Amino acid sequence: MRNRRARKISNPSQNLDSFLDILTNTVGVLMFIGLFVSLLAVEAGTIIRTPLRSETNKIPNFFEVRDNKIFYVSDPQISQEIDEVVTTLPRCSDPNIPNDIPDYLYSFYLQEIQEYQACVNSREQKLKNFYYSNQDYQVTISEQGSIIYQPVATSSGENKKELMATDSDYGTILKQLDPQINYVAFLVRPDSFEAFRVARQKARSMGYEVGWIPFTEDRVISFGSGGRSVGVQ
Repeated sequence: MRNRRARKISNPSQNLDSFLDILTNTVGVLMFIGLFVSLLAVEAGTIIRTPLRSETNKIPNFFEVRDNKIFYVSDPQISQEIDEVVTTLPRCSDPNIPNDIPDYLYSFYLQEIQEYQACVNSREQKLKNFYYSNQDYQVTISEQGSIIYQPVATSSGENKKELMATDSDYGTILKQLDPQINYVAFLVRPDSFEAFRVARQKARSMGYEVGWIPFTEDRVISFGSGGRSVGVQ
């Protein structure tokens, strides 16, 4: 009886290298996404989120927050002193000089120009001479009319613990204002967010709308002639 030799059926070999490459890349991408999400979760507690800004018709009262302390910028005495200076400034009418000046009117228009320049110089000198100082700031006016606040070296301000006291100077100032008319605006230095949060919470608990803007460490407080405004948030 003849032995029948069994046939071996060989399956065609498959190259899985491409599939393994795709799988490896996919796993790598998923790991990167997972790491990125984890980093976002960790950073979420330290990111300072700025609320949306909205306009208001209320009057801003400014406080600077530096060295984790609060300093009152909008001292009404400063505004009163500035108003008194402004009301005494001479009014300088710009002379209307025609393009073609007859020879016989030359001296007349020259005198008008000289009087106008003298008036402008007088205004600038009065603004340049303005100086006011309280316990927190030395206030001057630049030649361009900007109001500049330089901190007094001996100013103490109020830290976050003092802010929470019922008899704090900050609380007393807020009691003298009206939340229906005024809102509180903070100029916040990079090192002072702890005190800022305490002051903001206290203002809100007293019914005030609040706004704030970040201020770099070396930026000088200067308000232009166009006014001062920080939206509420």
